[in-house]
Amino acid sequence: MPGSRYNPEIHHRRSHRLKGHDYAGGGLYFITICTHRDAGNIFAPPDVREMVGRVWESVANAAAVGAGLVPAQGTHKGCPYVVMPDHFHALVWIPVVGAGLEPARSLGDVVGAFKSLVVNEYIAAVKSGKWPRFPGKIWHRNYYECIVRNPEAERKIGEYIRMNPWKCIAYFGNGMRGIGNPALLNCPKIGVLCSRKIPPCCNLEPPESNDVFIGGFHSPPEKQILERLLERGDRIICCPAWGLKGMHVPEEWLPALEANRMLLLEMKNPEGDLAAAKERNMFVMQSADQIWVPHATPGGMVDRLMGGMDVGRRIML
Repeated sequence: MPGSRYNPEIHHRRSHRLKGHDYAGGGLYFITICTHRDAGNIFAPPDVREMVGRVWESVANAAAVGAGLVPAQGTHKGCPYVVMPDHFHALVWIPVVGAGLEPARSLGDVVGAFKSLVVNEYIAAVKSGKWPRFPGKIWHRNYYECIVRNPEAERKIGEYIRMNPWKCIAYFGNGMRGIGNPALLNCPKIGVLCSRKIPPCCNLEPPESNDVFIGGFHSPPEKQILERLLERGDRIICCPAWGLKGMHVPEEWLPALEANRMLLLEMKNPEGDLAAAKERNMFVMQSADQIWVPHATPGGMVDRLMGGMDVGRRIML
């Protein structure tokens, strides 16, 4: 019926698209697609998240390389994406119209195909009894897009996408919360403590071990040790000297977080002063099964803490 057709003056739906921009004319875009409010955290289960990622890769590749063409630079492999429990972020490259790709596809074509295929696969899994039914719709009706105009913007957005999962702070009980893999808390742990000033001959090479290394990694020598642990691919619990809210996670930590080899654990006292440093070091010593101390300056904080605690049998030589 003509009266039931969409009328922007009546329904007040506003387009997020930039007026005058040709979305089939090529370019790089940052998109965000949210799930419907009734669907909640529908993408939280790992197997659902894997399905959404697989569908996105197939759709993004099809848009980037065209039908029947050999994969080229600019496919999803160079454009990061992330599936969150209730939304999806991605960088997507759309080829230039007239570049020999038939048929030309717009950003809307890509997003529409992706959303449709995800719904179809989820429904098929529901019918087979693999996944539970969902109320209402899976996707919000619209999506958000930003035109990426230069390499610096692409770099910053790519970092934001990669960081998105690690902005979710989880609570572990006993007032503790963290970012990363909480299962590391249940593994055998080696505490790392080192005074700020070390002699030239001090060996900072961490011992070879399958245990998890835990420490504040705040002093300059401890930072060098952390760099080495990250380089070697060890499992790490880092207790930073600041709170997690609004924390900028260094980019070099991301591979360890993405591989579930790292946990950032917030201390109860995140002030960053000497009192907080003492509490943090005591927490490391109490949590560790063994303690590795490359150097303790006589009379310094580490030396005094070791003297005041029964740690002699747990020191690694």
